[in-house]
Amino acid sequence: MATDMEAPVRRPQLSRKACPRSVGCRCGPGGVTRRRQTSTSRRVVMNTRTVGCLLGLCMAGTACRDKASDSGRSETAGSIGAAVTIDGTAVLHTIDERFLSFAVDSSQVAGTEFWAEEGGDEVEVSIEKFDFDRPALRPLVAALSPAMMRIGGTDADHLWYDLSGGPVEPPEGSRGVIDAPTWNTLTTFARDTGVELFFTLNAGPSVRDGDGAWMSENAESLLAHAAERGDPVAAWELGNELNAFPLEFGFTVTGEQYGADMAALADIRNTHTPTVPIMGPSVAYLPESGEFIPYMEGALTHAGPHLDVVTWHYYPQQSERCPIQTRLAEPEVLLDPLHLSEVDVWAEEVEQLAALYAPDAAVWLGESGNAQCGGALGVSDTWASTFWFLDQLGTIARRAQPIMVRQTLSGSDYGMLDDETLTPRPDYWGALLWRQTMGTRVLSVASASESLRTYAHCHPDGGGAVSLLAINLEPGRTVRVGVAGMSSRNMLVHVLEADELAAQDVRYNGRPLVFEEDFVLPELPGEVRTRFELPPRSIGFAVLQSAGAAACE
Repeated sequence: MATDMEAPVRRPQLSRKACPRSVGCRCGPGGVTRRRQTSTSRRVVMNTRTVGCLLGLCMAGTACRDKASDSGRSETAGSIGAAVTIDGTAVLHTIDERFLSFAVDSSQVAGTEFWAEEGGDEVEVSIEKFDFDRPALRPLVAALSPAMMRIGGTDADHLWYDLSGGPVEPPEGSRGVIDAPTWNTLTTFARDTGVELFFTLNAGPSVRDGDGAWMSENAESLLAHAAERGDPVAAWELGNELNAFPLEFGFTVTGEQYGADMAALADIRNTHTPTVPIMGPSVAYLPESGEFIPYMEGALTHAGPHLDVVTWHYYPQQSERCPIQTRLAEPEVLLDPLHLSEVDVWAEEVEQLAALYAPDAAVWLGESGNAQCGGALGVSDTWASTFWFLDQLGTIARRAQPIMVRQTLSGSDYGMLDDETLTPRPDYWGALLWRQTMGTRVLSVASASESLRTYAHCHPDGGGAVSLLAINLEPGRTVRVGVAGMSSRNMLVHVLEADELAAQDVRYNGRPLVFEEDFVLPELPGEVRTRFELPPRSIGFAVLQSAGAAACE
C-alpha cells in the first residue's frame, strides 16, 4: 500500500510549446507574494525557502502564457465541409440528470469576503449575503434544474454553523456563520427551484483539536438540523481544496488524518442522513502543472474506503488575481484545441487514482470555471468563455464523470449571471441550450476536423432522436456539418454567435437573446433546417429528430 511519502502514479504528459516570453506565475528571487486582502488588510508573504517557490512552478519552461495557436491557420473567407460520424447503436456512458450543476460560493452565502474587481489594489472585499429572494433569480435557476447547487469554496473551511436561533459566538479562527435563517433561506430556495444542495463542510483549523484531528460536533449539528427538516441535501463534502491548505492556513492535513476525518464524517452521516453520499478531497489542479502540491494519492490511500465520490477541481487558466499564474487568461487562449483538451490529462489522472484507492466511488468535477480566482474581466464574462464551457461539458460527460459543477451561478467575473443585475451572460445561454437538448445518454462521435469540436447525446425526450453539439473554432470560415448515416429530415437547429469574442450579448438563430423585464426566459424552439451550418467561431446544437438511433429509443 502506498504511503503519503511515496511518489504518485505516473502522470500523463501534456506537450508544451516553447515560450519566448516570461512564464506567467509571479515568482522571483524574493519568492512568491500572495496578496489576500481582508478586513484587516493583511498580506501574506511566503519566501522561496518556505514552499520551494511553490514547488518550482515558476521555473522557466514549466508553463508559458501561450497565445492561442491561430497563427498558421487559414482565415480565408468561405466555407468548408466537415463530416461527422455518430454511433447511434450503443450508449457510451450515462451521466446524472443533474450533470450540469453550479455553485454559490460559501463566502457569498455567509456574507464574508469575495473576489474584488480586477486591476485594483485589493484581491478580496467584504460582501453582503447572497440575496436568494430576488424575483428574477428563481426562474433563471429553475430553468437549469434538475441540478446540484454547491456551497463551497475557500471560506467553506472558515465557517461556523449555529442553528440555535440565539446569539452566535463563533470560535477563534472562524470567519462567517451559517445561522438558522441563512440555512433555511438557502434550503427553501433549493426546494422552490428544483435543485439539491452539495455542501462543503469546514475541515479547517477552527474545527480541529490540538493534535490536528477534525472535531465533528459542529458539522453534526448541521446534519441533524438538515435531517430534522428534510432539507434537500444531496452531498456532504469534507473540506475545500485540501492541497491548498499550506497556502491558506500554513499547515497540512496528512492523508492519514484525512482518512480518519472521513471515517468520522461517515459515522455522523450514517446517524443523521444515511442516504446522502460523502465526498472529498476536492484537490485543485492547475493548467500545465496539475496538483501544485501533490495530495490526491495520499488522501485517497487512507480516505478511499469511506468515500462515495472523489471530487477534484480544475481551471484551464488564471486571472491576474491569482498568486500562481501558470496560464494567464486571455480571450484567445481557450480557442486552442490543445488547451481545451488538457482537462483530459488531469481527469485521467484523477480517475486512475480513484480506481486504485476508491474503486467503488464515482468521480465528480466538483468545481470548475473559466479562470481561477474569480475569473478574468473581459474573458470569463464574455462570448470567449462559452467555447470552453460547452466543450468541457462535452468532454467530462464523454469521460463518464456524472457531475460537473460550474463556479459560479453569479458573482465576480466567472458567474453565469451578472451578480448585480442578474443579466444572463453568454455561458448561461449555453447552459440553457445544453439542458434543453443534451440528455443523459452519451454517444460516441468522431470528426476529422481539429477545429470542429463535436459531442453527441441522446435527446432528453428519447424517441430515437440524437442531439449533436458542434463548436466551430475557425476564425474565418463557416463549417457545413454533415452527419453520416443519419437523416437530417426535421432537424432542429440552434446556433449561438456573437459579433466578437469580447461580446456579452449573443444571438440565437440570428436574433438577440434577452431576459425580459417580466422575468420570462425567451423560447428557444430551434429552427427546422435541412443543413447544419456554423458561422465562424459559433456554437450549434442540432437535434436529429429522425435519426432513429436504437440507443436513444
